[in-house]
Amino acid sequence: MRPDTSSLDRWFSTPQPRPTAPRQLFCLPWAGAGAGAFQGWAAAAGPELEVLPVVLPGREGRFSEPFDLDIAELADAVSARADRPYAFYGHSMGGRLGFEVIRELTRRGERLPRRLYLGACRPPDLVEPLAALSEVSDEELLGRLIELGGLPEELLAEPELRELVLPVLRADFTWLHEYVYEPGPPIGVPIEAFAGAEDKSVSVAAMRGWSRHTSAGFTLSVQPGGHFFLRERRDHILDRVRG
Repeated sequence: MRPDTSSLDRWFSTPQPRPTAPRQLFCLPWAGAGAGAFQGWAAAAGPELEVLPVVLPGREGRFSEPFDLDIAELADAVSARADRPYAFYGHSMGGRLGFEVIRELTRRGERLPRRLYLGACRPPDLVEPLAALSEVSDEELLGRLIELGGLPEELLAEPELRELVLPVLRADFTWLHEYVYEPGPPIGVPIEAFAGAEDKSVSVAAMRGWSRHTSAGFTLSVQPGGHFFLRERRDHILDRVRG
């Protein structure tokens, strides 16, 4: 039995609903982030694309929920909401989430996305060094993410903001730390990967490894910038999706 659609709506933010747009793009955030990571994407996408940032448990409108990243439930939500041709964009941890959702949909025999776009995300069969951040001190965790450009340096001086951000970061990096890749056939969805030329966390060479995980075609483009190049390259990414 298909889950109640209304209960799955909490998985998505819809800043600009476009029910007549011919395509949908589900955006999956990096560790510690929420749907707000894709602020401005819906407006920039134009009328041809409905952008649906994913709201993960424990943040934003789901602040009171436990930090449980349930791939099966996320797949339920996407399957219920995807009523047109659709694609995923996942950044860093979000790329791995998108990949696992596609594997889950494949196992079920459900309709798959037209493409998996991902950025700054190490292939799932490689060890993710950032997962070790689940076991370091608060100061080291925040410092490392500030160094990567994922958090503003001012956060260190704001105790209240730190208290809000740290539990989400801990939960997401714990998920990455506990993630175990289960070997299986490559997905039947094309993968288009974006790598940051100055990314100190995920190299261009590592990103090429995603070619092992698709049987439907792989492309890789190198973008100027570091781990969070998507902020400056949003319009380029959206151009690729629209194209």
